[in-house]
Amino acid sequence: MSRTVIVPDFGDSGARYQEVEVAEPGEPGYPTPALPEGDPWAPAVNQARAEIEAARPDAYLANDPYADLEPEAGL
Repeated sequence: MSRTVIVPDFGDSGARYQEVEVAEPGEPGYPTPALPEGDPWAPAVNQARAEIEAARPDAYLANDPYADLEPEAGL
């Protein structure tokens, strides 16, 4: 299930905002690429990306420098 975020709409729809889908693990398009700082959608999309990554059960392993090492016997 993807996450929906609200972003500014600069098109001809007449709406001020539109919905954008940010892919979650197991969905096509995951991980959604980060948007550059100058992009008006960046705050909403990049925040959703960060929340999705933080919610992953194995997210703590991504920052662990020893994540790929096997534990030593006898510890």
